[in-house]
Amino acid sequence: MYTNPDIESSYHQYDIGRTIYDQVIKYKPNTIVEFGCLYGYSTVAMGLALKKLGRGKIICYDLWDAYPYKHSNLETTKQNIVKYGVEDFVEFRQADYYEWLKNPEPFDLMHLDISNDGDTIVKTYEALKGSIILFEGGSLGRDSVEWMKKYNKVPINSIRHLVPYGVLNVDFPSLSIIHPSLQSLQNRD
Repeated sequence: MYTNPDIESSYHQYDIGRTIYDQVIKYKPNTIVEFGCLYGYSTVAMGLALKKLGRGKIICYDLWDAYPYKHSNLETTKQNIVKYGVEDFVEFRQADYYEWLKNPEPFDLMHLDISNDGDTIVKTYEALKGSIILFEGGSLGRDSVEWMKKYNKVPINSIRHLVPYGVLNVDFPSLSIIHPSLQSLQNRD
């Protein structure tokens, strides 16, 4: 049964976990790859969906303490996963996303939350065409966050002509999807 995980996350306030959970129920993936799980909020939301489906796994990647900005440690995240009873569906690994992207493993659904900007989303789309990818961001409000401006990051909305995506949840920080059906719509133009 889904409940908004009581875990620190920018997703928590507007229960974006429900949107993530609903997508997992809809697409019924066997293998989910997640990059950037922080304290495990989105991992728990997806794990609860897999638990309801009775199958599947999440390969949860993060840099953990190696990330110089806001990060969690692996032990805290594991404790949150256990607290919600989804540990049988989660496998933890450490990797840099851009290195992984050079030789990605097979997956059915991805959740990407790694300080996303337009460049990240374009690289992801080009490397993983045909994949279902949920990603943090995509709304105009998310493109206006302080660090995007401070570090002169490419706004995600500015790459919509390159990457066909849809915003699933506009509440800050927003959640968007890249899906093969959206790609085929773009190819008709």
